[in-house]
Amino acid sequence: MMRVTSVSSLLLLAFLAGGCASTRAVTPPIHTEAALGRVVVYRNGVAYFERRATVKGNELKLQVPGQRLDDFLKSLTVEDVRTKKLVPISFPTLEDEADEVSIHLELPADGVHELKITYVTESPSWKPSYRLELHAGKAARLEAWAVVHNVSGEDWKDVAVGVGSTSALSFKYDLRSVHFVDRATLSDETVLGVAPPTGGSPYQVASKEVQMLGAVRRQAPGAENAPILAPQSATAALDSGAFGAGKPAHAPSKPMPAPKAAIDDGLSAVAERARNTKQKIRVEGYARPEDKDRRGASLQNANAVRDGLIRNGVPLEQIEVIATGQASIDAARVVAVGEDSVAPAQPSAASGDEPLGDAYFLTEVPLNVEKNHSAMVNVLTAEMAAESVYFYDPIASRGSKRFAFRAVEFHNPSEHTLDPGPVTVYADGQFLGEGLSDAIQPKGRAFVPFSLDKKLLVETKEAGREEIDRLLTVQRGVVTSEARRIRSTELTLTNRGLSDATVYVRHAIAPGFTLEKPPQGIEKFREGYLVPVKVRANASATLRIEESTPIEKGVDIRTQTGVSDLKLYLQAATARLDTDTRARLQQIVDMNRVMAELEERRQTASNQSDTYRQRIDELNAQLVSLRRVPQAQALSKNLAQKMDEISQRLQKLTIQMADIEGQLLAQRVSLEDRLAELTLSKSAAVAAK
Repeated sequence: MMRVTSVSSLLLLAFLAGGCASTRAVTPPIHTEAALGRVVVYRNGVAYFERRATVKGNELKLQVPGQRLDDFLKSLTVEDVRTKKLVPISFPTLEDEADEVSIHLELPADGVHELKITYVTESPSWKPSYRLELHAGKAARLEAWAVVHNVSGEDWKDVAVGVGSTSALSFKYDLRSVHFVDRATLSDETVLGVAPPTGGSPYQVASKEVQMLGAVRRQAPGAENAPILAPQSATAALDSGAFGAGKPAHAPSKPMPAPKAAIDDGLSAVAERARNTKQKIRVEGYARPEDKDRRGASLQNANAVRDGLIRNGVPLEQIEVIATGQASIDAARVVAVGEDSVAPAQPSAASGDEPLGDAYFLTEVPLNVEKNHSAMVNVLTAEMAAESVYFYDPIASRGSKRFAFRAVEFHNPSEHTLDPGPVTVYADGQFLGEGLSDAIQPKGRAFVPFSLDKKLLVETKEAGREEIDRLLTVQRGVVTSEARRIRSTELTLTNRGLSDATVYVRHAIAPGFTLEKPPQGIEKFREGYLVPVKVRANASATLRIEESTPIEKGVDIRTQTGVSDLKLYLQAATARLDTDTRARLQQIVDMNRVMAELEERRQTASNQSDTYRQRIDELNAQLVSLRRVPQAQALSKNLAQKMDEISQRLQKLTIQMADIEGQLLAQRVSLEDRLAELTLSKSAAVAAK
């Protein structure tokens, strides 16, 4: 039986004392009368919140922390449950207090309104953990748990908590800031005016930082009341003052030097970097900590720094201005925001090109999770078939080239993707080991290694060779051919255990190579293949895997090595050649074989001749010695007779060697003549294709 959602009898809600795992400062909560009903935490750094509210009157307020406002506005949806109509939303453009913003929901004046409020905001990712228990002769049991951290700043009371994973991208996007876009000024005489492209609202993708060009520091002590950068004209001064009220300033028509009171420490260096980059730059203004209107003050400072950059030669159309509404020791910070610094984030995958999949688990029973606490929730309990096998992985960084790991093979019993996480393996109440799983697709097959008992030993031998596939050209004995370079991997698997074992061998194909005659049962696995091998107890089994890549090869058929390659080709690919070409090539192979036999006979005769000459020299030395002994006349006569016989044999052998040398010479001349005339006919080339 399988349960995708947790059930009260099997629900474990373990609060982890001491707060959450995140080291970030706790974000203030969203204050509202709307009750929290559902929270779904995702793996990509966000969480989905769903609230319900019954409103008597025409207005509902939500107090949103400033650091959450962009995500909140990006995803906020408010719906009247009864009418199914969306509710208008308003919020102040410039907020006096940057730490919190009031969101107003405007409702019809009469009646009671049932509202559904949903939004997505930043949240730490949940973490999966699995328990897999094996039973002899019975189905295995899989449990999936999710560790969820509540850092929302509020207690979750009677909330349906869920977790999910998805391939959807998530990023930060600035929706709150006031963004003015510079426009072209066209005269009446302009027939056709083309304005520069407008810059989009800046945003920052998670884990992708913008390029910091520098910061403009504040004035020295004693100049607190002076502007950051003095206006260039009276008009500019008025416009700068108007900026505090939310009106844009205009660039001065006649630049003037700043008064001595305006000290722009760091501005010159920042301007030089801005001139050297071709990217759009953004001036982010900051207020003083004591400023009451931080939004207005930061906007005024940003515009003053922009004017200073223009005076230092930075083009106006390259600059955009942002008021952060935050306090800092810097007047403004300048960053490059070109395309290179805001590229969309790419989804990450644990196993290369494997699909990420989607998952969604929701508890059936509402939970209570205090703020700054974590909960461990059972999201899946299911029975399934599982088998204990061996898994040989010489490729992975934590794999082994000598031994196969004990592993469990099973199928994901759910309709959802199981995210990567730790797996604890038990067998009838006994702890067997721990492993790590990659993402497991719905109903997908998985292997989780959990132990290294060294009972399954693997020895590897690698070799290589080249084989001709097709002849392209033949020129004076040199054949140009299409061939294959073949890599051979031979694995000898020795089972030192007392029971038969199934070993799944992971094999990666070299770049540019393809499998030759794939072994039986082979299947695709990540970037390589997986091959099952049965190994009996106290026995060995051999697995041979070959892979090849096409090459162009030159073969000199005047050499023994070249003739051997040609012979193998004629034996393996006779159907690819026409009869005449094959006969001529076979004749060359035969002639080389005859020459090899003659050379072997000549070498044998030469060795025998050397033996005869050595024996004659020995007999001659013995006869010289016996001449001094009168009693050895009979022995001397016998030795002389033997030397005469050996001399006659040597003479015959010398004649025979001369005959062999003649045959070799004739055969060599004939072979050279055949090689000179040998060409690959058009019909042969067509047949070879």
